Amino acid sequence: MSYAEANPEAPRFAPPVTRPDNLTALVFAAIRDKIVDSSLPPGSSVSEASLAAQLQVSKTPVREALLRLRHIGLVEPGGRGLQVIQPSIAGIRDAFEFRAGIEAMAGRHAANRSTPEQQERILELASRSQEAAEGHDDANFLRCDQEFHLAIADAARNGVLREAVENSIILTRALRRRDVTARRDFVPDAREHIGIAEVIRAGSPELAATRIADHIHRIMLEMLDIDLGPVSS
Repeated sequence: MSYAEANPEAPRFAPPVTRPDNLTALVFAAIRDKIVDSSLPPGSSVSEASLAAQLQVSKTPVREALLRLRHIGLVEPGGRGLQVIQPSIAGIRDAFEFRAGIEAMAGRHAANRSTPEQQERILELASRSQEAAEGHDDANFLRCDQEFHLAIADAARNGVLREAVENSIILTRALRRRDVTARRDFVPDAREHIGIAEVIRAGSPELAATRIADHIHRIMLEMLDIDLGPVSS
């Protein structure tokens, strides 16, 4: 009897269409998305065997994906294995405060180390994010927003820092999508992107660090002041 036949109530996943070298990345994205949309509910146990069966892959890419999800903070030890993290105001605050700290460092280095091409790319993404926000195109804004922050991390020219920023973005975006029920106005975020891009281009490291940290802290405080749904303190 297959896993699906033995567990008819288990959540269903679409298997990866192909088996490329980046299978682990596809498995990671599939599990992450199921955490975000609560197909894997908060507090639920996460099993390598069951996920591998549902995704129709071997345990190896599932194991690697879960290791990264644990490192990022979307799953944690629970019972005799791993479980999906619970909604938590403290967890949201911790994630955003950490992100503010490392992105401030990335902004400082980007202001010192970025090339003119990187500076123009950062400003271009900031402008595109503003156009999307003012046009109420939330999906495009969120895409530009992520690219903007990663472009700054790339311009910092520090591989370890860049990886930390990317993981932090994954965590905060997942928590925001899963646990924040109210919609936000993205126009203030986009306008701050413009200001951040300008001080990076001007080569002002301390101002860049301050503006990025303030930007992320403001978003955090705004999120904590709106409807977060059934989260614990």
